[in-house]
Amino acid sequence: MRAIVTVILSILGQSVLAGANAIDKRSSFTLSPTVQNPSPEYVKLLNHSILFFEAQRSGKLPDDNRVSWRHDSALTDGSDVDHDLSGGYYDAGNYLKFTFPLSYTTFMLCWGGTDYIHGYRLANQTRYLREQVKWATDWLIKAHPSPSTLFVQVGDVKLDNESFGPDSEIRNPRPSYQINETDFGTDAAAMAATAFASASVFFNNLVDITNENQDDRKYADTLLTHAIQLYSAARNILPYSRYHKSVPTMKHVYSSSDYVDELLLAGVVLYKATGQQSYLDDTIEMYRETEDLNSHIEPLDWDNKWGAFYLLLAEATLDYRDQNEASLVRAETELYLDGILNGTTANKTDGGLLFWDAYSNSLAMSTSFLLLSYSAKLLRPLAETSAKKDALLAKAKRYEDAANSQIDYIFGKNPINQHYVVGERPNSPKYPHSAPASGFTSLKEALAHPNDLSHAHTIYGALVGGPSRNDSFADVRLDWSQTEVALDYNAPYQNILAYQLMFHPEDPFYIMPNDDGSPSVDQLENEAKLPAWGFALAIVLPTLVLIGISVGAFILIRRRQRDHKIQEEVVYAIDSAKSRYGPQRGIAIEGQNKAAANLLDAMSDSSGQMSLNDTMTDGVGSTSVSNEKLDLPNHRSKDLTTSSAVNEKHQH
Repeated sequence: MRAIVTVILSILGQSVLAGANAIDKRSSFTLSPTVQNPSPEYVKLLNHSILFFEAQRSGKLPDDNRVSWRHDSALTDGSDVDHDLSGGYYDAGNYLKFTFPLSYTTFMLCWGGTDYIHGYRLANQTRYLREQVKWATDWLIKAHPSPSTLFVQVGDVKLDNESFGPDSEIRNPRPSYQINETDFGTDAAAMAATAFASASVFFNNLVDITNENQDDRKYADTLLTHAIQLYSAARNILPYSRYHKSVPTMKHVYSSSDYVDELLLAGVVLYKATGQQSYLDDTIEMYRETEDLNSHIEPLDWDNKWGAFYLLLAEATLDYRDQNEASLVRAETELYLDGILNGTTANKTDGGLLFWDAYSNSLAMSTSFLLLSYSAKLLRPLAETSAKKDALLAKAKRYEDAANSQIDYIFGKNPINQHYVVGERPNSPKYPHSAPASGFTSLKEALAHPNDLSHAHTIYGALVGGPSRNDSFADVRLDWSQTEVALDYNAPYQNILAYQLMFHPEDPFYIMPNDDGSPSVDQLENEAKLPAWGFALAIVLPTLVLIGISVGAFILIRRRQRDHKIQEEVVYAIDSAKSRYGPQRGIAIEGQNKAAANLLDAMSDSSGQMSLNDTMTDGVGSTSVSNEKLDLPNHRSKDLTTSSAVNEKHQH
């Protein structure tokens, strides 16, 4: 029976693709720029964001590799299942590959790369964008060897989290995990379908815009075939399920809280890719079956796709036959966005950052991208022919101002003047959580030398996790919640950079003088350089002498106390982790124990090393971080229950 289902899915995918090829391709989605001379600073930032992705590449690197400190790596991925899974991207700060967040990242890059392609053209980055997307989609094709089979993870989470070495010494084994007809995952299949469909739109649009790489038409068709097959599997393999039920290793890493948003998003993106009305009609029907339509308030990220769905559905229904439905969709989209801005569904730090409980930099960027896109693609076009033009333009301006305030925060307009993109400014993070960039040979070495930059490489363009709720930031390499880098962090940020290049001719605030005439960060830095060296010597040297005496006395006292405290601190770190996360975070606890043991070993056999508390109190604008912050794995999971009628109808 299952073999018959596979054949049906394959035939269905081919027949729908034939229908899509019979109609005009819906690839004219690109906005026209208003900027002719782009900001050089935004050009550099966009270049660096793409360069960050190149630093995350896995597999055999191309001959034109631009990241000199990266090497060929993980060339035997997939050997355990006799299927080539080399290539693709490492997800975050270590060497794991995950399909679910990569699909989200690919979708986001293709969405922004389609709508704001002229930003890339103004920055002469179109070629690099194409390679950036294709590096992802080439691997996703490998990960989808048959209509209902999808590889969702490569690498061992526990083993990877216990190491922090170079890409030339990635530890084995690296097992491969898949979903299939027997053990399926609706969410992962639907999200991969979205990635394939959005990439198909992207490559077709790229050929239209540049008139280059004509073979990309065939490649776009191949991607669309994969999208249709996976979407068909996601809709037809019942009961609907979340993929971590089939692949338990994902439960504590990238477990999905729902699958309805992925199904809905896949439907509307396939409509965009094919122009076939049935995709849109079926999506709206499923959407209206969903309970509590206005309860989906989560920010857009690798798990929650509601924000993207709302906006793309509003765009898709602009010329829908039922304009009452179209108006309702726009109202629901604005309710979602306004809820965030009004503080109903999101908090703000005192410094102005939209804040959620984890990696808020990325969430602030994804929200800002939605705000800018809704303004550019719906509010401003609608205002041109509406009797409510002034109101629509006022709302567009409000959305744009809100988004720009978040961008400014990321770039350093915050209480501690912290820039959150690596390698861009003197106040950028110095200690990103990135194994290959750290230059260390092991986790033990990283723990023993938290402030060592002698072997480190700059991972340019990487957006780090971000500050805590009180606007403080610990620039500590092993505090992954604040300093880890990740593909999905950068994707919405990169989209915003392309948008800015098209519509924002000015440089970022730190280059330009402030609106009120006060100096920018650059001006303040320049003015702070005192030419009167005699005055500096008169003030600074006595101060340094006093500091030296104080530090010397402190070190003597500290060394006497250190040996008695080390064991207590390690035990406290482990107990704190267990108390904080509970038994369900077994993998995290094991990683915590291992990290603490390595730290104890490092300190016991090396004189003059820092204690556990010391390793967590360093960096520009940093604040002390408690022992429980030593949470090494990239555990950004959410194990929430589903509540929609669609779930109740199809759930296990």
